[in-house]
Amino acid sequence: MTAAAFPLVGPASPTSARPAQDSRALPAFTDVSTTWQASCATASGGRGSGDRVWCWGSNGWGALGPEGTDGFVPRPQRIAGRWVQFENAGGVSCGVRTRGRGYCWGRNDMGQLARPVSGYSQPRPQRVPGRWREIRTDGDTTCGIRTGGALYCWGHDNNGQAGGVDTLYVVEPKRLGRGFTSVTPGATSCATGRDASAWCWGRGDHNQLANGNNTSTGVPQRIPGRWRTVAVDGGTGCGVRPSGRAACWGENTTGQVRPGAPSDVEVVRTLPGRWRDVDPGGPTTCGITVTGRGACWGWNGVGTAGAGPGTEVTGLHRLPGRWSELETLGSGTCGVRTDRRAWCWGSNEHGTVGNGSLEPRFTPYRQDGRWTTVRLALTHTCGMRGGTAWCWGYGTAGQLGHGGLDNRLTPVRVR
Repeated sequence: MTAAAFPLVGPASPTSARPAQDSRALPAFTDVSTTWQASCATASGGRGSGDRVWCWGSNGWGALGPEGTDGFVPRPQRIAGRWVQFENAGGVSCGVRTRGRGYCWGRNDMGQLARPVSGYSQPRPQRVPGRWREIRTDGDTTCGIRTGGALYCWGHDNNGQAGGVDTLYVVEPKRLGRGFTSVTPGATSCATGRDASAWCWGRGDHNQLANGNNTSTGVPQRIPGRWRTVAVDGGTGCGVRPSGRAACWGENTTGQVRPGAPSDVEVVRTLPGRWRDVDPGGPTTCGITVTGRGACWGWNGVGTAGAGPGTEVTGLHRLPGRWSELETLGSGTCGVRTDRRAWCWGSNEHGTVGNGSLEPRFTPYRQDGRWTTVRLALTHTCGMRGGTAWCWGYGTAGQLGHGGLDNRLTPVRVR
């Protein structure tokens, strides 16, 4: 469905907060994020004052603000206010301002804004009742944790991922429990609790809920054991325990849970070693050990595991060097080593590797310069270097932020 099918609404409601006009005087950025055909960057606002946020790219839904809602925002446009947490994904923006006030705007065709489902998008931030610690969205489903730890979800609910029962959409935020510290919404939504418990709900056809019955439900299911982090991507779930032990479960058709295990893993399978982070990315999984060693396992058909052309990954493929971050999607992988060198590899169909080519890259390719972070989306990649944001890949929606709608196969500075 295209953005053109949903006209934009008129003036803001009384609970709206108007985004500011775009500014060419960009500050030193501290972080950058990417999503489908859009990117955002934050700049520190100082102690206790919240961050400032700029976004650019596709804006047919109005998730980047009222300016450029005819299609694209090819240069950074500031979102008004100071934000203690902000997220943009799939045509929806949500965040929490200082004093716990939560807002969402953009698409509302599935109730993502906690308002009645409408074919109209909303380009001005809409207040979500209550005081919030965080509000997260994947573009279809939205979840948030209030300042007291209560968990709520709303939006798309075809698999129960918003906590509903036999319903397609949940419009009013539905309370799912209390005592939570973090949440990640998706086709399978997951959250962690203050007591190190982890819970998942929604799609469960590959045992993503780790309950052994391969069914979907809107009732949160506890993942056995104690956890520091838990995430599900597609049919596969992974998590890291407080001890550093990591485990995966669910779909294992390419060995992304653990090579050699059954195609669907009904029990939590512990990985060897101790881990700081494990990132399930569809058919490929990557992680970083507590000593900074990086590894990928699962599918390597387009080089996503970084194991070289024609190589079948039958175990955990160790990546050279020590890593501070690794992120993998179904078609590519990027990361930053502890020496601040950035590397990307994989399909490269949209130029996300940044090596000047569209050919698959089966081994890690190093970018010039020193980087603090790199974020990978389906069609483009962005990273942080010395307080400046750089992007590369497809730019046909303005998601590279350099002022044009052209593609760039090497990094270009956001300006």
